[in-house]
Amino acid sequence: MFIRIAPFIGGILWVALLSSCDNTNQQPELQVTAEETTSADPSFTNIYDRALSWAEKGDERLLPLCDSLLKNGDSQTGASPYYYLGIYYAEKGDTARSIGFFDKTIVTDYNFLEAYIEKAALLLALKRSDEAKKELELLRDIAPTYAPGHYWIGKVAEAQHKKEIAIYHYRLALSLDSTIVEARQGLQRLEK
Repeated sequence: MFIRIAPFIGGILWVALLSSCDNTNQQPELQVTAEETTSADPSFTNIYDRALSWAEKGDERLLPLCDSLLKNGDSQTGASPYYYLGIYYAEKGDTARSIGFFDKTIVTDYNFLEAYIEKAALLLALKRSDEAKKELELLRDIAPTYAPGHYWIGKVAEAQHKKEIAIYHYRLALSLDSTIVEARQGLQRLEK
């Protein structure tokens, strides 16, 4: 039997080709089942949304999916599977492996901005604020107007007790995106 996972607009298409032919003139039986992820759960619009959801929940179904995406991926696949694996291993508490996958994400696509943020957040949680700062400085060089980057630079500065730098970056983050609640909370905390 041959099984393949194929993304399509409505969700995931599972295709199974059964080779139960009695003779060579007979066509193999093709079974196709569609798991309509959008009708079952409207929050899933494609296979990448499903992968991210599984990663965030630490669902082991992510592992073979990412293997498949990495082996059979196309130009759309890019660095996403590495990013999902980084999220998955962070959820599982395997920080070293998670950081390794975020590094692979960045090497594969240096414009994958969220990977810098996730890696910096892990480094900050490990009390490695200088390393987190370096990661965020790289992010700032690549995307100087990326508001979450400035929020995280402010968060690292706050952890390093550099109040003025933290305030500056929280304000900058809010000037770029006024919806970042955490930056507003950081400002309120530091301006008391």
